[in-house]
Parts: sequence; C-alpha cells; structure tokens
Amino acid sequence: MTSFLVLMAIGLPIALVLGGASLAYVLLKDGLSPTIIIQTTFAGLSSFPLLAIPLFILAGNLMKEGGITTDLVSFSRLLMGHIRGGLGMAMILASALFAAITGSAVATAVAIGSLLLPAMSSAGYDDEVSAALTATAACMGPIIPPSIPFIIYGVIANVSIASLFLAGIVPGILLGLALMLYVVWIARQRGYPREEQASLPAIMTGTIRALPALALPVIIIGGILGGVFTPTEAAGIAVAYALVAGFFFYGRLRISRLPGIFLTAGVESAVVMLLIGLSEPFAWIVAAEQLPIRIMEVIVNVSSSPWVFLILVNILLLIIGIPLETAPALTILVPVIAPVAAKMGIDPVHFGVVVCFNLVLGLITPPVGAVLFSICSISGLSLERLSRGIWVPFLIAVGVLMLVTFIPALSTFLPQLFAKASP
Repeated sequence: MTSFLVLMAIGLPIALVLGGASLAYVLLKDGLSPTIIIQTTFAGLSSFPLLAIPLFILAGNLMKEGGITTDLVSFSRLLMGHIRGGLGMAMILASALFAAITGSAVATAVAIGSLLLPAMSSAGYDDEVSAALTATAACMGPIIPPSIPFIIYGVIANVSIASLFLAGIVPGILLGLALMLYVVWIARQRGYPREEQASLPAIMTGTIRALPALALPVIIIGGILGGVFTPTEAAGIAVAYALVAGFFFYGRLRISRLPGIFLTAGVESAVVMLLIGLSEPFAWIVAAEQLPIRIMEVIVNVSSSPWVFLILVNILLLIIGIPLETAPALTILVPVIAPVAAKMGIDPVHFGVVVCFNLVLGLITPPVGAVLFSICSISGLSLERLSRGIWVPFLIAVGVLMLVTFIPALSTFLPQLFAKASP
C-alpha cells in the first residue's frame, strides 16, 4: 500500500499506479514471479461482459454524431417548455433520455449543455443555476441503464449486469424528479419565463423525430430481460442501431466521419480497459493480503449493523470520489468492500447501486470533477462560480442517494419483480 500511495502522490495516471504498486509487491514478496502481473491482467480482460464497454462507448459516439441530441432537446422543450422553469425541466428530461443511450455523465453534460446552456442564459436563467443543474443532471448518465459503471461493478463483484441495469432505473428517475422540483421552485422564486406552448401537431412531429432515440433504451433493456440477447450482445445491437438511425433516419452520419468516430471510441475504450486490466493484479493482492477480512474486523468492532456499514461506506466514497473518477475508484475499492458487504448480508445489487451512485457524485464535487470542468468550458463560467452554485443540486442528489441507501426496495424492486416473472 505504501507504493500505491507514493505513486498516487507523484501524480502518475491511476492505471500506472495500480500496475506499479502490484509490480512492487510482487518484486518485494518472496516466491512470486513478475509473470503473475501479466497473467492476472490478461485474465481480467478476458471476460465476455467487458466487451459491452467499448461497444456502448462506440454506440454513444455514433448517436452523438448522428444528430440525436438536437432532436432529444427539441422533443423535451416541446413537452415542458410552457411550464415556469420548463426549460430547466426540459434540460433534465433531455439529460435522462440521452443518459439512456450513452451511459456517460461527461458525454451527457457536453451534449446537452452545449445546446441548452446558451438557450437558458438567453431566457434569463442565472448562469450558476443553469450550469449547476446541467452538471447534476448529467449524473443520471451512469445511473440510468445502460451504464458503464454498472458493467465494471458487475464484472468485479460477480453481480448480474442485467439486474444492476434494472436497479438503476428508479434511482435515476428519482434524481431527475428531485431536480425538476428544485428547478420549478427556483423558477418561481426568481421569475424565470415560460416558453410558448407547442401545438399538438408540433409535439407529434417532434415525437416522431425523437422516436428512434427513444426506442433504443427500450430495445436494449427489453431484449436483455426477454432473454433475446445478453448485455454484451445488446451493446452490439446498439452499435448497429446507431449506424442505421444515423445514416437512414436522421441522415446526418457520414462515412467520411466514421474513422474519427472509431478512433475516439477506441481511445476512450482503451483508457477504461487498461484501467480494468491493471486493476486485476491489484485485486489479487488485496485478496492475498486478506484486506477485506481485516476491514470487516475493524467495522465489526465499531458496529455489526449493516446500516452503520452503509453510512461509513457512503462517507468513504464521497471523500474518495473527490480525487478519483468513477472507473478507477470502482476498480480499487470494489474488491475490498464488496466482500465485506456480502458477509454483512447486504443485497449485492442494492450495494452496487449505492456504490456507483455515490462515486458518480464525485464527478461534480468541487474542487475537481470531470463534469464540472466540462460545464465550465461550455458555459464560460469559472470553476469558483460553478462550485458556489453546485452545492444545492449536489445536496439534493445526496438526499436521493440517502433514500436509495436506506430504502433498498427502491433499487431491488424491479430486479426482484422481473426475477419472479421469469420462467
């Protein structure tokens, strides 16, 4: 652990920190060969469900380039623009819909923020309010399925990815509804304007335009639950669907742009997969040193209550999520805390939602956070101004996290319902 902390302190990329710390352990431990690093790394990458990650990343990039964002934003404004605060509600709805396609908080923030932040500013919304709402709404990306963090957690903790996808639906919707209530309240307090109510023909036209995008999450989740295809195969279906929709329905995808799209998706996938691969030897070391058992003994000395454990985990993750992004935090912490949670009788699906939801909030926690930086670059706000405005939406999101933590049924109801319905 000393080498891990030293490598972190000198600012190496987290993948190199994991690999370097593992190599240092092997070299200093008698009887171990460095080849174990190579063996465990490749063993960690040889998991079939992990193929879903690059495929979902590619599908998200294809849908963004295919023009889906514009139609989703237009559809959301047609439905909600006439309500006071409706433009902010439309942003939240568009974020939820886009999240159900990409599964990425940063992609959601950039795609939706670049279109709606200028519109909200022109409509009289305070810059800090609109930017903070957009950043927090982007956190629905990794919670509403399909979700890359859920795939990573499911592979590491050996939990059903389909169950995790189902478990994220209600928490994601709750976060969206809570943010909508906030934007309606603040709109009334500050007198934000309404847009003109759209006519029924305009709503119908907007719905038809957005229909291919709206159908994709239904196809993915429905196909998985119906046993038509696995989550990994669903990612392949998403890529094919994105290509067809982009070329033939929206007509905005061009063959000349495909190499750039593939390169971007490849780089993004490589970053995630390298991280997952190098986390495997680190996880092996954690297990060999019996770290989960030691942590379990410490926690039991404090309290044997699973609720106390969940409180401690939430505090730990909220702190860890500040310097670390979601994927590296999952690869470091899940091998340690998931076995402890299982021994305390906590539902692994419920625990997975709590862990992923918590770490996602790190993306908007000042003074660092990938989503914060993305919104600052789009809006032109300084990090200091956005950091001042983010706290109310952030605390609302923490409140939803607490509900999900202490009411397990919010995340376990749908997986259990579909499990009973399955033959």
